[in-house]
This record gives sequence, C-alpha cells and structure tokens, in this order.
Amino acid sequence: MKNYSTLLFCTFLLIATKSIAQQIHGTVKDKNNTPVIGANIYWQNTTIGTTSDNNGDFVLEKSNLNFPTKLVISYVGYQNDTVTVNSKDESVSITLNQSKQLKEIQIEERKATTTINSISTIKVESLGEGELKKAACCNLSESFETNASVDVVFADAVSGAKKIQMLGLDGVYSQILSENMPSIRGLLAAYGTSFVPGTWMESIQITKGSGSVVNGYESMTGQINLEYHKPENADRLYINAYGNLNGRTELNTHIAQRFGQKWRTLLFLHGSNTGLKNDNNNDGFLDMAVGNQVNVFNRWEREGDKTHTQFGIKALIDDKIGGQTSFDYDKDYKKPTHYGIGIKNQVVEGYFKNGFLFPETPFRSIGLMGNAKKHKYDSFFGLKSYYGEQTSGYFNGIYQDIIETTYHKYKTGISYQYDLFEETYNDSSFTRMESVPGAFFEYTYCDSGKIAIIAGIRADYHNLYGLQVNPRIHFKYNLKPLTSLRISAGKGFRTANVFAENASLLANSRTVLIKETLKPEESVNGGISLTHKFYLFDKDISFSADYFRTEFINQVIIDLDQNPQQVSVYNLSGNSFSNSFQVDLGVEINKYIDTKIAYKLNDTWATYSGVLRRKPLTPIHRALFNIAFESKNKKWKYDATVNWNSKSRLPITTSNPIKYQKTEYSNAYFVVNLQVTKIFKNIEVYLGAENILDYKQPNAILAAEDPFDKYFDAAMVWGPVMGKVIYGGLRYTLK
Repeated sequence: MKNYSTLLFCTFLLIATKSIAQQIHGTVKDKNNTPVIGANIYWQNTTIGTTSDNNGDFVLEKSNLNFPTKLVISYVGYQNDTVTVNSKDESVSITLNQSKQLKEIQIEERKATTTINSISTIKVESLGEGELKKAACCNLSESFETNASVDVVFADAVSGAKKIQMLGLDGVYSQILSENMPSIRGLLAAYGTSFVPGTWMESIQITKGSGSVVNGYESMTGQINLEYHKPENADRLYINAYGNLNGRTELNTHIAQRFGQKWRTLLFLHGSNTGLKNDNNNDGFLDMAVGNQVNVFNRWEREGDKTHTQFGIKALIDDKIGGQTSFDYDKDYKKPTHYGIGIKNQVVEGYFKNGFLFPETPFRSIGLMGNAKKHKYDSFFGLKSYYGEQTSGYFNGIYQDIIETTYHKYKTGISYQYDLFEETYNDSSFTRMESVPGAFFEYTYCDSGKIAIIAGIRADYHNLYGLQVNPRIHFKYNLKPLTSLRISAGKGFRTANVFAENASLLANSRTVLIKETLKPEESVNGGISLTHKFYLFDKDISFSADYFRTEFINQVIIDLDQNPQQVSVYNLSGNSFSNSFQVDLGVEINKYIDTKIAYKLNDTWATYSGVLRRKPLTPIHRALFNIAFESKNKKWKYDATVNWNSKSRLPITTSNPIKYQKTEYSNAYFVVNLQVTKIFKNIEVYLGAENILDYKQPNAILAAEDPFDKYFDAAMVWGPVMGKVIYGGLRYTLK
C-alpha cells in the first residue's frame, strides 16, 4: 500500500506544477450572495466561453483578444449582464438579478427528478424532491425504490427493518452524511436509515467509490449525502399524512419562521405508529414489529455579511415489539414461552456549522462544523439480548482558497472523531474508546474545458490502530460538451461494530464465536464511468455506465457457512472483493413522460474458512424500469416502477436435517410499485401500492414452529416478507 499511496501523491505533485496561462477568473452570484451554478460566460462576439462551477467560479483565457473587451454572462431566470474587462484585470465578480416577470409570456421547464452533475469532477447522482415523492418514501431506507445505484434489502424476517447495499456490499461501507457531516454510523448502522423521514429531505446525493478526503476516512464504496430542507427557502407550513392498510400511520409537519432579516428557523416534527399485527405469510411471526416513533429536528440559520451560521438539535425515540403473534411482552419478557423481539433506540444530537466569507477574495472561505451525539440502543431477540451506548463527537475545520487562479483550488484542514462504545451481548460486556485526530489536503485542477482532477490525501491517527493514510484521486475528461469520462481510485478504513451492524447475530439460535482480536477494515476502490447526453428523434436521452471494484486489505468476516448453528467472526484470511457494473438509460418520451431503465451486476466474493465463495444474500443481477407521466394541466401524476432481482447465494445448511435445509440459491422475483397523485392548489392527494404482485419469500424463517430450537434462523432473508401494501396520503403546503 505504500507504493499505491506514493503513486497517487506523485500524481498530485505533477498536477500541481502545471503551468498557468494568462487568464481571468471570476465568480457569479445572485443578490443573496448564492453561487449561480451553470451560468454561461463568454467573450462578446466570440465563441470562447465556459460555465460557472458549483461555487459559481469560472476561468477564461485572455489570449488573442483586443482589450478592453466585453464579458457576457447569462443564465435562465436572470437578466443578462455585460462587464468590461481590461487587459490588466485578473478577476471579476458578477451579481445577476432575477428576470422581470412578463404577464403575456409564461415559460415552463420541467426539472429532472434525478440528475448527474455534468460539471462535477466526481460523478454525483442527485435524487430531488420529485424523485423522493415517486414512492411512499416514509424514511431514508425506502427512498431508493426508483434508484438502481442503491439496493434496499430486509435485515431479517422478524423486525421488518430494511438496510441498504452499494456496489454489492453492505451499507456500512458507504459513508452516510447529513449535509457533509458523518451521520449514520456506529450503533445507528443497524436501523439509522429508518430514522430519517423522507419528507425532511430536500435531496440525496449518491457518490460511488472513495469520495472526497474532506468528509472523512470511512468512505469505502461510496458516499450518500442527505440535504435537508433549509429555513431560507422552506414553505411556512408543510404537512404530510400517510397511512396503509397494514396499520402503519405517519404524520410529518414542517414549520418555518423568520426573525428579522438575518435569523430563520425550521422545525420538523415526525410521529409514526405501526399498530396492526400482520402475519401475511402465515409463519406465526409478525411481518413487521409494532410500535411508535417520535422524531424532532429544529434547525436555525443566521445569514451575515461575512458569516453564515447554522445550528440545530435532533431527538428521537423509537420503540418496537415483534416476534411470534402470540408473544406477550408483559408475560414473556422475563420467562419467555413465546419468541419475541424488542428494539428501543433513543438518540439526541446537536450540531453547528459556521462559514466565514471574504468578499474581497470570493474564492477564499473557512468552514467549521461539528456535532455531538448520545445514542442508547436496547434490544432482545428471543433469549439473546444486546445493549449498546454510544457517545460521539465530531469536528471538521476546512480552509479553501485558490493558487493564483481558479484553475487551481485547494482545501485543507483538520478533523477529529471521538467515539465511546459501551456494549453488552448476553452476559458479556465490551467497552471501546476511539480517538482519531486527522488532517487532509485536497487539490483541484479544472481548466473549464476538457480536464478536471481532484487529488487528495488524509492522515488520521487512531488511538488503537495507529497512523492511517488514505490517498484518493478523481479524474474527469470531457470527450464532448455532453460526454464525460471519469476515473477514480482511493483507500478507506473503518472499525466494525459487529453486534450493532449484523442482525444475523441476533435473529437466530446460532452461537456467536469471535475467533480473534478484530482489526480495522481497510479497502481500495477503483472505478471508471461514462456519462453521455444526446438527442435522438427529438428525444432527450441520458446514458450512464460505470464499473467499480472494491478490494479488501482486511475485512471482518461474518461467516454463516462454517456451521449452521454458529456464526464465526474473524479477520479476512484470503481474498475479498466486489465487482459492480451498472448501466442506466433515461429517455424523455415527451414533456409529459419520462422513462428510466437500469441494469446492475454485482459480483461479490469473500474467503470463508479458507474457501472463496460468493457473498450470501446478495442478488447477482438487478434490473429496474420506471415510467413517470404528468398530465398536461399538471394536476395528475402517475408513477410505476418494476424491480427485478436475480438469485442470491444462501448460507450453507447441508448439515441440518432435510426439512431445515436451504437450497444453494434463492429464487428470482419481481417487485412492482404504483402511485397516482392528484394535485390541487395547496394539497396533493396520493394513492399507491407497493409489491402489487404480492410476492413473499417462501419459508423466510427456518424452524419457525420451534423458535427456541437450535435450527431456528430468521436472518436468511433475500426477498420481501410483508407482501402487498396499499397506502394513501395527503400533502398540504402553505407558501
């Protein structure tokens, strides 16, 4: 790995020494000092031009021009601007004003609900609010039903909890961020994706591969960044009421308020209840645990001339009971005669973000951010019990500037991650304290033309595992204005929380055997992607293809194959890798109909007890088709999604009695979701169905008739457990 790090760092040095041509750099913002992304900038009466990047910055060559000359700036929805530039000018700052509204003319543009940023060096797929509304989208774990990049699977057959996978690997290897701060990690890895209500999110950004070094060291297969609604542009009041025929009800309320010219606040309230005991597959167990969740988030913002301050607090209580339909908590908890499960989470979190701006040097900024979190997680599965308590603190300080011109930018800073884990599994207790100070440097080269490169390196000193160095590099080459080739490579590491992250250790009668002292997990990820947009028969078409390989240097192996009555946990000894290939095709049939087709291959292998095998419970192939239709008067919306999952390898059970044996592979299956939305002035009413074909995994629970027997196993889940779900709801908005 030293050679690998040296190679990336040398590449970084070569890029940094590139000669700088004579040029002018500038920034485009609106009157609220918000960067205008994608503005067109060109020299008057020439074809020499560029577009502004994510920070509103741009660079243009000044050669072969007669000065003084005019620079023209334009963007849809804003008045065009023209500025005079002299030969000695090195930078300009432009403020665009919004266009005047004309009563005689109305121009409408339908914004894509899923986009790939064509400007960004790193491939970023953004799911907008429109995409999140295509499904019931009750929480984050259910927000990817119309997306092929992230897979959603059930954690087990008794709790109803869902988890995500990316690039053929569990979601714990994907860094989940809340507005660029590490969020769902540690004890939250088990159920944290169900603690983010879908209505709270403004958008989700998905990045495959190693991601940026600025956000930390834990990204191994990708980053998922959650952007919440902001007080500055939130509606004064938003209400979303949801209910389904299986007894699940939810109410989400957002309340926004301004205080003077600078202060703004937004209050999110969420309450949900699952009250009906459903056993749609007739195995004697509830398909989903019953219980309640209360979730509150209050965020504040202050906009100053040179500072932008944000802070907020979150609080959550989630309490669920499940298991056999005959389980009675009051009677069975101490001396169970029926199998039950109980899961209770209590989380309190506070955060802050402070940005310092320098109007005289618009490319320079300082950002400070941090959070503190307390999480208590108490659970039991039959005779097994697990309690975890996590106390965490995080800080990240970022300085951003340019090197002479905006062709060359850099970010540097320091970070600190603190975690205290106190865990009890049955009668065994574990305590682990992690203290990880770190520093990073990231250089960006962008010639506003064909080539863009981001090269970064970070060093973190872990109090238990010593110095960890993680280099990462991203390269983008524009083959054509709407065709981009991207290549990335990088390294990441993390520490595993074995019990909190693996429901398979609890939802069965297996004995857990940790064979050795576990090391941190380390991996190298490399990938290549191609994005292309074009017009064919007057149709707007987007095409994307990518391939990523993740190879582990070390991995904590959860071995379900060695013995069906045992879970063996140990460090990797051999090979472990995942190859993931995905292709997406989006076609705008007309201005009312959009379609999306995707296919993904996950080829994931690991060494289990000396034998290289496919990773269990991971579909090898997956395909998705989505069609969205909007009526001409924009009063009706129709969405349909078809997901196909191929077979998955199942854990080996050949030593069990025949009636408790599983086949080598699961079945392939389809899941079809439909939704219709009627839009009134301030109200949207929606009705839909999930898994309309009513597909259910057969025999999802092994030995369900005797859950205290040694053959009982509810963790070998590869398909839906619930069956068909009919739902409806109402959204009310007060602007």
